[in-house]
Amino acid sequence: MKKLILIITCLLQCSLFANDGAYFASGNQLIPIVESDIEITKEILTVTRKVINGTDYVYVTVDYTFFNSSTAKQLLVGFEAPSPEGDVNGFPKNGRHPYMSDFKVLMNGVLLKHETAMVNSETYYINNKIDAKTEEEIVGEDFNVNNPDFYYVYHFDAKFKSGINKITHTYRFEMSGSVSENYSFDYILTAANRWANHQIDDFTLNIDMGIKQGFDIENTFFNGSADWIIGNGRAISLAHNSTRFITPNGKISFKKENFHPKGELYVSSIDGPLKNYFTSFDFRNHNLPNKIDSNHTATNAVDETAFKILRNLPFAIRGYVFKTKIIQEYFLSQKWYTPNPNYIASLESLLPAEKEWLFTVKQNEWDK
Repeated sequence: MKKLILIITCLLQCSLFANDGAYFASGNQLIPIVESDIEITKEILTVTRKVINGTDYVYVTVDYTFFNSSTAKQLLVGFEAPSPEGDVNGFPKNGRHPYMSDFKVLMNGVLLKHETAMVNSETYYINNKIDAKTEEEIVGEDFNVNNPDFYYVYHFDAKFKSGINKITHTYRFEMSGSVSENYSFDYILTAANRWANHQIDDFTLNIDMGIKQGFDIENTFFNGSADWIIGNGRAISLAHNSTRFITPNGKISFKKENFHPKGELYVSSIDGPLKNYFTSFDFRNHNLPNKIDSNHTATNAVDETAFKILRNLPFAIRGYVFKTKIIQEYFLSQKWYTPNPNYIASLESLLPAEKEWLFTVKQNEWDK
């Protein structure tokens, strides 16, 4: 009997995004439901963001090294991808996920053939085969294009020889987003715990979000910035148990031996909403731009600290180094801020539009 292996489906099923955002897909690990012979001895996970014609994509490459301590066996491997939700077109594209492409699996030097099935139940593996539905069966008369109730299974046969096996798994998908962030990405790490060794013996995670990026990663599988290699970038611990990375080249790395992940990878950009989407600036939750626009840049603040930070924005844009710790720490958390010890703050250095904006901010001082 052919044994089924699954990549666990996305954990972030779309309670995070309403119709003001779009949830396209999630990255996942290769994972067996029950496997006692095959171990993951090494994994290099590379996540790269690329902007193509104004659209953010994530390119995922996973290089696995497996060790099969038993005799050769063939397993059916499935990659589950949830349907997109939010401001999207959820219709299948030629029987495949509309926002996912370039799915490839190379095993021991051989490109494996894969198929795509659409399924609408959790128990879709029946009588040793995937209970695939046709597009007509899936769509039906009550199809909700913004909230489809089915998902996709990309599946292939994997022949594990005795001993070492190499698998390279690649795909790309359009990144999720909302009014509060430019992009976001999640990847299931804990699935690795279900292989025979219940861990990844040698794990490397490479993240490249692009030039001059700032992004947050939740501290779900690491303790803090000391666990990362960030080059000449900087990392800031945030109050809500996450770490903000400010990177000139967008690249950071995490390395761990005997890695037994206790949480998933959650990445989101730090570019916050424009003032259209919040009534007053709150430094605990909002970011500020590096260019002032009177039509879009906030002019109100929720409290005195937020007001002081807001009114100093024009000077921070020019690199002013603040003596007040909380103000300096806030601007250090902004991806665009570059300290310039030689800059002396003065109203004369500001542009006319910035002076006009600053006048409005001071008129709106929070305690007036």
